Amino acid sequence: MLFANDVVLIDETRGGVNDKLEVWRQTLESKGFWLSRTKTEYLECKFSDVTHEDEVVVKLDSQALKLSDDLHLNEVDSVRLLVSANQEWGLLGREPLEIFRLAAGLWYTERRDLITALYTLLRAVVLDQGLEPDLVADIQRFLDDLINAGVRRRLISLLKELNLEEPSGLGGPNCERYILDSRGALVERRAVVSRERLILAHCLVLSVLVVRASPKDVKDVFSALMDSAVGLSGSTDTLSHQITYSLLFSLVVALISDALSAVPDKTSVLSRDVSFRHEFQESVMVAGNDPVVEGYVDCLRSAWVVHLMLIHDGLDAKDTSASASSNNDIRNIYSCLEVIFSNNVFLSWLNKILLTPAYQNDDEDMIYMYNAYLHKMITCLLSHPLAKDKPHPAGLCCSDSSNISMGACPILQK
Repeated sequence: MLFANDVVLIDETRGGVNDKLEVWRQTLESKGFWLSRTKTEYLECKFSDVTHEDEVVVKLDSQALKLSDDLHLNEVDSVRLLVSANQEWGLLGREPLEIFRLAAGLWYTERRDLITALYTLLRAVVLDQGLEPDLVADIQRFLDDLINAGVRRRLISLLKELNLEEPSGLGGPNCERYILDSRGALVERRAVVSRERLILAHCLVLSVLVVRASPKDVKDVFSALMDSAVGLSGSTDTLSHQITYSLLFSLVVALISDALSAVPDKTSVLSRDVSFRHEFQESVMVAGNDPVVEGYVDCLRSAWVVHLMLIHDGLDAKDTSASASSNNDIRNIYSCLEVIFSNNVFLSWLNKILLTPAYQNDDEDMIYMYNAYLHKMITCLLSHPLAKDKPHPAGLCCSDSSNISMGACPILQK
């Protein structure tokens, strides 16, 4: 028996590949050879995301071929990857699997470098001290342009995409599980992608302090948080928990910083959108059956109710529309307070997040920022008159919260 592997047919179009495949099939099968319809795949390299052959299906005989479960790269990246791999490792004489692992490792390294560069720029504006003011201002303007052009929404979508069982993410069922990093060490693809997702999540948190989050951003992050929290049931994976914490704190920082409007040139966005407040209130008040997810939602509810209370403080009572909105906000505040006090949100913060090894072993600077905003949130929650007095409007049954005080809060004591 004769076998032939790793035969490649190349053409500039799908139609051209189909023509070559048909000639190849007829020629070989006339000589008694058989082409596997299940193992034959195709890899498409593009100069851009635009294609003029959406309707053309690559097929062998009458059976459509599947797109390879390996890397999806445009043509420029593909050529650069092969050149870099050859220069870096000298591929002559190596086994095909080793070549693939080396090339894939370089591809992931380039992607990690790009993500890390964005993280470094965001840190320079939000966290790092001692940089020249002119340099920080230049970086700030650059980041403003990037975020306003859609980088934050791309961060949110990437966090979701990289968590899928797909070639560019955790890997499909036919993808190689391991890659070789720049040191030549064999590492699991899933671990590499999880680390990338954590950096992206940190970028998302920092971006909120550079450009205020829009209502759509908040709703998209909330959706990502729910998806991430669902996967934590029974999970001991540290990175998965840290990613979920970052998504939660992205929302906490977005809600608290927007309501405080502490920086004069950072216009509040969320507090002016009445329809968003109504929609988001309905979303966060939906009760779930998963205790892990519900714990994260309780934590988010505490940030949301503080956001509403701070907005309520800033409303102009003389404005009729503002007064009507204020009444709605008060009802929402009371209903939210009832739930978080009944569920003891402070224990959720402690047991599900603050006391976990995953949280305590996260990046020190990120933890410092998380704790700072958490302290602002809890202090406001426990000192605000609406939370301390909590009257009983008609139709609303509130439990007594007089025993809740700043001195009795386990988080502030911690």
